[in-house]
Amino acid sequence: MAGEWFAVLPDGDTGLAAARALRPLARDVVEHASGRPWLMGCWPDGEVTVTAVGTVRLAVFGCSPATVGSLRERLRGARSVHDMDRTVARLPGCFHLLASVAGRVRAQGTLASVRRVYHARVGGAVVAADSAHVLARLTRADWDPSWLALRLTGPTAPYPLHETTPWRGVRAVPGDRWLELAPDGRSVERRRWTAPEPAVPLAEGAPAVRDALAAAVQTRTTHGGTVSTELSGGTDSASLAFLADRGPARLVTYRTVERDGGGNSDGRVDGSGHDAGGHDAFFADRAAGVLPRAHHRVHRPDRAAALFAGLGRDRAAGAADPDEPFAWTRTRARLAYALEAMAVEGSRVHLGGHGGDALFGTDATYLHDLVRARPRTALRHLRAHRAQARWSAPALLRALADRRTPAAEVADQARLLRAARPGPRQTSFGWSPAPRLPGWVTDDAAAAAIDLLRATAVGADPGPGTGTRTGTGLAEHSGYAGPGSPVEALATGRAQHGVLLAARRTGASVRQANRVNAGCGPPLSAPFLDDHVLDAALSVRLEDRHAPWPRKPLLTTAMRGVVPDELLDRTSRGPSAADLRAGLGRHRAELLDLFDGSELARHGLIDDAALRRALLRPHRDDDTLYGLDATLACETWLRSLDDRAAAGPHTGGGTVPGPIPYDRPHDRPRGVRGPRTPGVPRLPRTPRAPR
Repeated sequence: MAGEWFAVLPDGDTGLAAARALRPLARDVVEHASGRPWLMGCWPDGEVTVTAVGTVRLAVFGCSPATVGSLRERLRGARSVHDMDRTVARLPGCFHLLASVAGRVRAQGTLASVRRVYHARVGGAVVAADSAHVLARLTRADWDPSWLALRLTGPTAPYPLHETTPWRGVRAVPGDRWLELAPDGRSVERRRWTAPEPAVPLAEGAPAVRDALAAAVQTRTTHGGTVSTELSGGTDSASLAFLADRGPARLVTYRTVERDGGGNSDGRVDGSGHDAGGHDAFFADRAAGVLPRAHHRVHRPDRAAALFAGLGRDRAAGAADPDEPFAWTRTRARLAYALEAMAVEGSRVHLGGHGGDALFGTDATYLHDLVRARPRTALRHLRAHRAQARWSAPALLRALADRRTPAAEVADQARLLRAARPGPRQTSFGWSPAPRLPGWVTDDAAAAAIDLLRATAVGADPGPGTGTRTGTGLAEHSGYAGPGSPVEALATGRAQHGVLLAARRTGASVRQANRVNAGCGPPLSAPFLDDHVLDAALSVRLEDRHAPWPRKPLLTTAMRGVVPDELLDRTSRGPSAADLRAGLGRHRAELLDLFDGSELARHGLIDDAALRRALLRPHRDDDTLYGLDATLACETWLRSLDDRAAAGPHTGGGTVPGPIPYDRPHDRPRGVRGPRTPGVPRLPRTPRAPR
């Protein structure tokens, strides 16, 4: 198990088997007051702050202003792990909170999943960790091909399975919950936060957002040194740059100049692959001109890595995170290039605008909630949105009249997994984006994905895999509502639910980007996704936060007086197609080689010949490219397992498990599937699903 990781053990003899397995691999150990191992793993100096008051132990992993002394003051009066909500209530930053009090253990991540907690049963105890793969190796877990088949639908597994893992028996704790470990080995997930009702007016909510975001940025800059930000010309990056420029740290900004050729893309350093365009370049230059203290670095697109770079057959595994497929696979090399460039400048942390679109962008789903709460206000917004998007009247009325529960919507999505994507005049105000499987997914894989989604919709046990079995413990939560329970929304309204879903998906990708790019340069940090920023933004009224005019009204109002008005009042946004097509054209041969005898095909998940035909077709829409992102993520993830499986603990006879027993793809003739090796997950044969 290379890299940084930590595991959390209960304060009882039930956890000693896991401790013995982890001991040879853990460089760092922190003990409970009882003397038993509490935290084990490998983490860099300065990553964790640990303090104790009597028998109470508290650890903060990650970015925060906490010191040993300040945490000790906060701990005074704490009597149980439940008191930790009050202890860290106003602590800004992005961190894991870990506590040990009177034999009970608390472990929690962040609301937006930038910091995550996983758990699994190891011998007689539930053990937590910040890595699903650590627990998978500890328990000798296999990955579930049905989960991977469903993951082929998009950048993450679809709601409500977006917080599950591909490893059997390994579960993720949802961001709004914390995990309690008992001395007898049992566990329970407890809610720590509920999404606020969007009731705060803009005039009151904008200052709260500004204060929360300023505190988030200050937490990153307060120690001085050099920090870096992207400066793409958009409101998100400008907000971070101007806030960072106020702090004691030396600021360096990064951007790539626009690419000519139809799109004029400036290649924003964003894991989503968004490339803003010539308008962004103009505004980025204007922003740089009013940040004279900062050092501005501009890179040409022919120097920066193109999209889809670094995905050749021999390098693809390096673009993967063993926890699960990495959504930003096609932009990984570009982000790595930016981090390397900032490392040359001496940056110790790189601030990215990730999460800004999720929190402040205009998601039209809010119209479904607004028309029921404030019909007159909603009518004005409906007219503006329809004029911009050109929705058909019947499609809009159907979307507004949709009264499906989250469970009913998931059931419908299962039925439509292989349907064509809706046309541009259609719209939906559903609980989550409708997933679709690309055309190269096999019938067996499609049937398995449909079955898994259908079982989830009715709260049934989907069978072995995804960590969705009830297991043992006080009350174990699987990331969806659980067997025998209805699917639960993330918030009471569809708009709030949608923001949280987008934020968690983005946060999980930020976390993976740091794991995949470890060693390339400074860590990527996303202040927009800190808990306090998320809570402040969600508190503001829907019509103030998602209004179609101006762009990002809440953020622009919050940043008045910090960011120059001319940058906040821009109405243009550049196109995004040029860089995407340029990268695909440059690296098409590598992608064709990657999928010639792919691992996904060998496991029965895709038809690699069909995928190669799709790659060779001219792309006049984004459907093929959208499906390609998920397929690339899953293919590189499978290849990485073979490279990384040789090191990991388990509770057996004192040895580590060997590599997962399947033949290396480059050992086979091109275009020929390898024979199925015993012990390798493969989809069961199922009746063909109708197309």
